Amino acid sequence: MRDQTIALFILLFFCTTFSYAEALRVGSTMWPGYEPIYLAQEINAYKKNIRMINYPSNNDVLRAFRNKSIEAAALTLDGVVALEESGVAVDIILVLDISEGADVILAKPELKNMQGLIGRKVALESSGVEAYTLTRALELNQIDINKVSLINIENSSHKEAYLSGLADAVVTYEPIRTQLLNAGAIEVFSSKEIPGEIVDVLVVHKEFLSSHEDELFDISQGWFKALKELKDEPVGSYKFIASRMKISAREAKESYYGLSLPSLEKNRKLLSGNPAPLIKTFKRLTQHMKNNHLIAPSFSSLTTINNQFLPSR
Repeated sequence: MRDQTIALFILLFFCTTFSYAEALRVGSTMWPGYEPIYLAQEINAYKKNIRMINYPSNNDVLRAFRNKSIEAAALTLDGVVALEESGVAVDIILVLDISEGADVILAKPELKNMQGLIGRKVALESSGVEAYTLTRALELNQIDINKVSLINIENSSHKEAYLSGLADAVVTYEPIRTQLLNAGAIEVFSSKEIPGEIVDVLVVHKEFLSSHEDELFDISQGWFKALKELKDEPVGSYKFIASRMKISAREAKESYYGLSLPSLEKNRKLLSGNPAPLIKTFKRLTQHMKNNHLIAPSFSSLTTINNQFLPSR
C-alpha cells in the first residue's frame, strides 16, 4: 500500500510539473488595454493552458521576458524595441490596443500647460512608454528635455510621488490617470496629440513559437471572444475589470474612452502587407528613439510580424 501511495504521488508530481512546463506564460502590467486577456480567462474562453502573470511595472515584464520566465508578454512597441536592443528576438502576433488619450502627462493645477513643466520635477518610468510620451510631448511643444528635471519612478509609485510632492508632474496611464485626476491633477498632454503612435502588442519569443502553437492560437481566439463579451455584456465586464484595477465600474468604462481595441479585421490589416502598417509604425518609433538617445544609434531591428495565429473569423 505504501509503495502504491508513493507511486501515485510521483505520478501526480510529474503530471503537475509537465502541465506547468507546457503552459503559455503571459506577462503584463495593469492597463485597461490588457484587461481583455484576463477577461477571457474569467469567462473561460481559453481551452489550453494559459497562465496570466501580472507584474507591477514594465521593467518587471521586460526582465521576466529576457529571463524566459514567461514565453509571451503584452508590451508597448517601445518595450519591444528595448527587448531587441538587448538581443532578444520576438514575433508580434496580435495588436491589443492603440492609445488615443489614455497615456498622459498630469501636472499640478498651477502649472497650467506643458510650458509649466520647465524647471519642474517630472516623474516617469524611464525605460517604459512614458519616456516616449514625454519626449514626443516636449518635441511638439518645442521644449528642451534638459529644461525639466526627470525622476525615474516605476508607474506603480506615480500616484504616491505626485501626492507626496516628490514630483510636480507625472507621465503615466490608466488606472493612475483616473486616480490622479480625481485628486485634482490636470492633464497637460495626452496621446490624442500623437494618434497611432502608442501601440500595445502581444509578443512571443521566436524560439517558443513552434512549441506553443496551440496555446498561441487559443489566446488569440480568447482575446477576440473577450472583446465580444465587453461589447455584449458591458455591465459584468466592466465590473470585473474595475475589481482588478481598483476603480469604480464607471471609471473602468471611461478608461476605454482613450483607447481603440482593434477588431480581428483591423488586426489583419495592421499585421499584413509588405511592409505591414505596424512595421511602418515600428520603424518611425525606432527612429524617434534613436534621435532622442533612448536607444543606441546602431540598433537594427529583429522584430517580425506573425499573423498566422489570428482566428480565421
